[in-house]
Amino acid sequence: MKNEFRLFIGFIVATPFALLTHLISIFTGKQKAVTILGPKVTIFAKSMQQFFPPKINNASEFELFKTKLKDKQKIWSVLYDYPIEYPDENTAKLIIKNCPFAEAMIKLNISEFGHYMCQGDWEVAKDNSEKWKFERSCTIGTGGTICDFTYKRI
Repeated sequence: MKNEFRLFIGFIVATPFALLTHLISIFTGKQKAVTILGPKVTIFAKSMQQFFPPKINNASEFELFKTKLKDKQKIWSVLYDYPIEYPDENTAKLIIKNCPFAEAMIKLNISEFGHYMCQGDWEVAKDNSEKWKFERSCTIGTGGTICDFTYKRI
C-alpha cells in the first residue's frame, strides 16, 4: 500500500510534464520538448525540495540542523525510505532508496527529466550555501540505484 501511494503521488507530479512533453513533441520532437520544459521541471522541483532540508539561520546551528533532519524523517518517510548516518560530528548523510517522482517519470516515458528534477536539490543547496555544504554523487533520477545526500558543517 505504501509503494502504491508513493507512486500515485509521483504520477500526480509527473503527469502534467508528460502530457506537455507529448503535446510539444508533436511540433518540435521529444528532445526539444524536454529542453524547453526541463528548466520548468527544475523550478518546480526546487519549490518542492526546499522543504526537505531543515531550516537553520546560520552555519553555527548545524547541530540543530541534524536534530531537525531526524525530526523531518518522520514526515518524509511517507514518500522516501532513507536512513540517516552521522559519520562524524560535521556530517549528516542520507541514503535515499526510492524516488516516487523518478519512478513515475520512468513509467511515463519521460525519464529525461530526471536530471532537471534532481537539479532542484542543487538549487536549494545554492540558496543555503552559507549555512551548510551539500554533496551528492548519484541520484535515482539520473539512473542511479540510490540518491546520496551529504550535508556538511561549514
